[in-house]
Amino acid sequence: MLKPIIFACLFAIGHLLCHAQPSSSTPLSKEVAPPAYTWRGCMIDVSRHFFPISFLKRQVDILASYRINRLHLHLTDAAGWRFEMKGYPQLTQRAAWRTQSDWGRWWEAGDRQYVDEGTPGAYGGYYTVAELQDLVAYAAERGIVIVPEVEFPGHSEEVTAVLPQLKCEGNTGAQGEVCPSAPDTYRFIDDVLAEVARIFPSDYIHIGGDEAAKEHWRNCPRCQKMANDLGLSSTDLLQDHIVRYAMRRVASLGRRPIGWDDALCDSLPAGTAIMIWRSPEMAQKALDKGYDVIYSPLQHCYLDYVQDAPQTQPLSFGGYLPLDKVWAMQPPKGVMGVQGNLWTEFIETPEHAEMMLYPRIMAIAEVGLKGKARGSFKSFRKRALQEVARLQSLGYSPFDLKNEAGHRPESLHRIKHKARGAKVTYNKPYSETYTAGGASALVDGLQGDWVHTDGRWQGFMTDSCLDITIDLGSVKTVRSVSMSFLQSEEAYIFEPKTISFSTSVDGKHFTLLSERKITRTAPKGIYVPRQKSFIHPLSWNNYAKKMRYIRVQGSATGVGHWIFADELIVR
Repeated sequence: MLKPIIFACLFAIGHLLCHAQPSSSTPLSKEVAPPAYTWRGCMIDVSRHFFPISFLKRQVDILASYRINRLHLHLTDAAGWRFEMKGYPQLTQRAAWRTQSDWGRWWEAGDRQYVDEGTPGAYGGYYTVAELQDLVAYAAERGIVIVPEVEFPGHSEEVTAVLPQLKCEGNTGAQGEVCPSAPDTYRFIDDVLAEVARIFPSDYIHIGGDEAAKEHWRNCPRCQKMANDLGLSSTDLLQDHIVRYAMRRVASLGRRPIGWDDALCDSLPAGTAIMIWRSPEMAQKALDKGYDVIYSPLQHCYLDYVQDAPQTQPLSFGGYLPLDKVWAMQPPKGVMGVQGNLWTEFIETPEHAEMMLYPRIMAIAEVGLKGKARGSFKSFRKRALQEVARLQSLGYSPFDLKNEAGHRPESLHRIKHKARGAKVTYNKPYSETYTAGGASALVDGLQGDWVHTDGRWQGFMTDSCLDITIDLGSVKTVRSVSMSFLQSEEAYIFEPKTISFSTSVDGKHFTLLSERKITRTAPKGIYVPRQKSFIHPLSWNNYAKKMRYIRVQGSATGVGHWIFADELIVR
């Protein structure tokens, strides 16, 4: 009978500490001032790779010094269920263990096998209730609330693998989302959330709600009937139904629910928070519906993205998020907090995890504490360098900021050349998703950074490929033509299979200037070990030819593959 009282006390202490005036001992600043945002969070994914309690406590120590006040644990996902669950021993006996540590190879295998605890070579692990209670108390003493996340309805391959009664009618294979028409699904949600509430005194419980594939629902007679009975136009809309159920169950337990922005829908319980990840614009949509918002967009907050030139960094899920871009985040008015997220698909060791966390989570904390009043990045970077040295002296493994390669040098300045501002005719269209600014993007003098999401790389999909004609405005003597292409295999972006440059003086009759075939082949599995992302500049020099029109044509390496190009430079 004492345990609920103890947890209530721990929660009260943690809540008071989280909203107390910050200590002046932090490496962030010597100032003592009310924080700009009440929620200053850090998420660590312990499903893709399991990290022991001792590792989490080490991070609590540092996060507390930054005045981070929420440690969000992503406890369940396809890669492994990570906590003891009363009444469901299968979740830790089998769903917590997989056949290999390499998440990429395991994921690409397709069958995604789980094995029993104790099987030779089994990889995984889970936390006991006692371990989690100890972590909760440890964090509360340091002003941090542990926020648990369990996933409904998607990211649940490990659950359906050991609890087949939660799969759709007629499906005997793998299933990534629990079935919303299975009666046992709601019993399972009730049981899980009740146990989570018993273990964690957090005022918030995160129910996930993101990226449910829904394909099995569409083929499930029981789901079809349920959607029809509820007056829904599609079984896909059962996503909102199951999200509402889970969130209302959280509210019935006296807690406040959180969901990723995929879970944004009407009629969620009062006090619901939406965690923004897909785009900054989603924040306003959530605010307009009256929900609290935690600002965590991937463009500024995904700490699994590399923080330096990709060719110098360990394998990652893609993306480029240097310290200055994290620090530059500008949360919209009305949000209650900010959070950095460390997904761990390719982060297998504690050392790698710390390298990805620090010093970028320090920038998240700076935004959370000071908001727009945080001063210059130059000043912050100086303090970050000092903090990296401090962490190293304490035995942590932060990113070596002082030896940062930085942004792609070509992206730092606008260049002049003979095609800048020229008219561009697209013989085949560019992607509406990756326009890089439109029809002038390839002749605006701006070159791309290390990744395709920076707004300067223009994308071309398989069925369109690359086919443009540049009009220089008059006949000119040209000595060189060059263009850069991005290779980012985790995003299905590859150099062109072939690339050709042709020229003309009248726009009708073209002469082939040069053609190249690139023999590098795409990997069979997008997540298996592969070449790192890189940028390949192709150029043709010393021709001294007269031309007015230049046609560039490139073909993709395969179906579903992209070509991304930046500036066409003509000298």
